[in-house]
Amino acid sequence: MLPRILISLATAMLLAGAAELRAASMQTYVLDPVHTQIVFFADHLGFSHGIGRVRIRQGWFQFDADDWSTARADVVVDMTSLDMGEPAWSEKVRSPQFLDTAQWPTARFIGKRLEQTAARDGILHGELWLRGVRRDVDLALTFNRAGGDPYAFKDKAGFTARTELDRFEFGMQTYREVVGAPVELRIEVEGVRSSSPPKETVSDAVEEH
Repeated sequence: MLPRILISLATAMLLAGAAELRAASMQTYVLDPVHTQIVFFADHLGFSHGIGRVRIRQGWFQFDADDWSTARADVVVDMTSLDMGEPAWSEKVRSPQFLDTAQWPTARFIGKRLEQTAARDGILHGELWLRGVRRDVDLALTFNRAGGDPYAFKDKAGFTARTELDRFEFGMQTYREVVGAPVELRIEVEGVRSSSPPKETVSDAVEEH
């Protein structure tokens, strides 16, 4: 009888230890607003691609290098920070004809599932709220590295992500002959590991009804 009890206790301890190990390998990272960059490209009459940039307001992600499927992310983007490289053009894109940042000053992306497709590549499936419209969006993602930053003395993880949006789907119908519908996004992500649980994000990027 005693050996059975000891075996049961040992098994329970091993299972508990394994659960703690899995939990410990899931890390929370807070986005570094300086080294997290969002750049987008849109065709201009076929001559060139206009380049714009927006900054994040806040965000976090959770990632386990041994189990990508558990990854999650929540990011709020400050759309009023938009910069097209020229003040008048930036103001035009912020206007109601395009992003309407007076009414919708933020956008929000929630990453729900990360599908690993290669050693360092995957697809992050999520939802984007932009200009009051919700759409399912997939990000093609590359895991760059995780480790210590010898200058900041902090543990970090970094990714590069890409996707393409159709601006018409988000209510931006003006200048159809001038600015292309597809908008290519490139996102450079750098997060600082945090021992605290993720903070609730605050955004006015409400889904339209």
